[in-house]
Amino acid sequence: MIQSPSHTKWLRLGILCLTLTLSTLCFSCNQEGKTENKTAPKIQKPVLSLSTSEANEIKKLLNTNDVLKVSFEQHKEKADKAIQNGIEVPIPKDPGGGYTHEKHKRNYGEMYSAGIAYMITADTIYSKFVTDMLLEYAKMYSKLPLHPKRKENHPAGKLFWQGLNESVWLVNSIQAYNLVSDAISIEDKKTIEDHVFKKVAEFISVDSKKTFNKIHNHGTWAVAGVGMTGYVLKDQDMIDRALYGSNKDKETGFLKQIDMLFSPEGYYSEGPYYQRYAMMPFMLFAQAIQINQPDLKIFEYRDQLLGKAVTTVLQLTDENGAFFPFNDALKEKNYLTSELIFASNIAYAYYEDSSLLPITLAHNKVSISGAGLEVAKALKNFKPKVYEKKPLLITDGKDGTDGGLALLRMPNGKKDEKLTAVFKFASQGMGHGHFDRLSIFFYDGKQEILQDYGAARFLNVESKQGGRYLPENTTWAKQTIAHNTVTIDQNSQFDGKVKAASKVSPQLLFSNLKDTKLQIVSAKEENAYKGINMQRTLALIKDSAAERPPFIIDIYAITSKEKHQYDLNFMYQGQLMDTNFEYTKESTLSELGAQNGYQHLWKLGEGKSDQNFATLTWLNQNRFYSISSIINPNSAMVFSRLGANDPNFNLRNDASYMIRENNKEDHVFVNIIEPHGNFDPKLESVQNPHSDIKNIQLIHSDDTYTIVKVIFKNEEHYTLMIVNKEHDPHKQHKITVDTIEYQWTGNYNLKTN
Repeated sequence: MIQSPSHTKWLRLGILCLTLTLSTLCFSCNQEGKTENKTAPKIQKPVLSLSTSEANEIKKLLNTNDVLKVSFEQHKEKADKAIQNGIEVPIPKDPGGGYTHEKHKRNYGEMYSAGIAYMITADTIYSKFVTDMLLEYAKMYSKLPLHPKRKENHPAGKLFWQGLNESVWLVNSIQAYNLVSDAISIEDKKTIEDHVFKKVAEFISVDSKKTFNKIHNHGTWAVAGVGMTGYVLKDQDMIDRALYGSNKDKETGFLKQIDMLFSPEGYYSEGPYYQRYAMMPFMLFAQAIQINQPDLKIFEYRDQLLGKAVTTVLQLTDENGAFFPFNDALKEKNYLTSELIFASNIAYAYYEDSSLLPITLAHNKVSISGAGLEVAKALKNFKPKVYEKKPLLITDGKDGTDGGLALLRMPNGKKDEKLTAVFKFASQGMGHGHFDRLSIFFYDGKQEILQDYGAARFLNVESKQGGRYLPENTTWAKQTIAHNTVTIDQNSQFDGKVKAASKVSPQLLFSNLKDTKLQIVSAKEENAYKGINMQRTLALIKDSAAERPPFIIDIYAITSKEKHQYDLNFMYQGQLMDTNFEYTKESTLSELGAQNGYQHLWKLGEGKSDQNFATLTWLNQNRFYSISSIINPNSAMVFSRLGANDPNFNLRNDASYMIRENNKEDHVFVNIIEPHGNFDPKLESVQNPHSDIKNIQLIHSDDTYTIVKVIFKNEEHYTLMIVNKEHDPHKQHKITVDTIEYQWTGNYNLKTN
């Protein structure tokens, strides 16, 4: 997917860097000559993203390139409106979402837009706006204490309640200053540099040293801001601290962040939502490094890791473009964000990866930068097509050994749509991670069918905890019961302790996502509960019946020497339609449990059955879905709904369906997840509203093998055989069960009829 940059592009960058070097020498000579000119010399300034020549080319293309025109006009309109409204730099007093918080965010955005407008138009009204704004910050910043709304035990800022926002302010503001600096007098430049940028950089990298050296997205924004400032101020000490850490020993800093935070495929350990956020400073700073220190070959680092990271985060989206919502994710975020406009533009410019063009076309705008210029020119003759979402196995951890994710994807029978099953067996994801090992969620086209809750948070909505994470993020969203996985004895994995969970990861056993008829992955978790081993195998199967969409076989095996309660909960989206078992609905609501997320679930009802499998059917939009599960007379099917112990109505009222097994040592959950039928309210037409499953059999299960058979009503049989240990794709296996011999080669086999 990622190609090496062309020699032409590298030559162009080399010439640019030589120009910068010569310009710097000229600047030094002018300074030694003590010029009397009160404005800065007209020389080539350091470049972060947009050179004068690139700005001139963009100006020439505005009337013939629509995407450039739209993109520039948005900046110009924003800057014009800001100039009309006047400058306000208020004393910080509000948390996220409050007036002063949002005003300082708007200020850096408006300065950046004004900087862009100046570069394209050369109108000094824009450079004056940026200059005057920064001079106001110069009067205030040095005198500011830590923010009055800072959280206890949380890195604070001065302009903002958390230090992260301070770094974001710096990343944006230093770009604005860089764009207009040649129009600022020497005296004002000294004031701005000494009393704004040097002070902010000192606060971030010295006063907040712990965060600056942290391997985390907060640290990424911090080093990017300080490093970019170093290039603009020609401060090599700042640059080296940003690249190599405060001690310049390469144990922290930008390069170490790339080493530690990404897997070999470019998966970011905190998850796709935070990867989306982190890609902007990663790519912006990398671009600045490439322009100013091309000898570092930053875009080649770790086998072109940054390019892979952009591709991977785009693959970690559903068909609406929203990021898969595991860990502390907000479902509203998709790839149409400013962070990924910058990141995808830079990735295309440096890797010439044409697979990114459908994404950049969907953005309908580009960054006004050298990278954005390259994309805009490429889009001129690009024929629109859908961005291809592929089945993928993505490892986690810097060496790819800390578990991972599997994206199982198959056409769902509708035009350009796919069924997507996400299997998460990744590492903890640091403090933003949830206790959800071996969890799954499921999409049908653009519809979420089995959900991951994501984060309990209303970002920057001041009335909801100042826009911060809600208490229910800890008491519900992070807890194991909130996810489509097994909770044991009503306790969350690792007893809900992040440090314990961060020491170990699940392990991939085998996978194959390349087969058009069968995609399969198996992983195990041996540490989440003491003395208990868990293995989950997920198989997405294309039924031979052409009209039937693919279905999932989900095998979740648990082994223990002691007896426990096992709860496999499914957070389904839609309206319950039917069951094949009787249930009793509760007349009085009560909590499902006392803690670990159970206290937030209202128990609605419970069912029992003498049959060997239970089926729940629900309707989501225009299609029916069923979960059919192997059960026994002691199994309980529990209905619940989110919303208990939620005094401020912070939680969604989502439904869940649980298969509960009590007093068990070893147990195997077998579930078939099946889309079927159609509902058309306009035509008042209903087709195939009932499950097509006739029977499910657990033919064999022990430490070595598990064999499951699924029988459809049309008498189609699917027998899945999996190996539970000593995995080898070439090893031959044979077992006889009730006089029937099962024989295959490799880690699994699917036999039909």
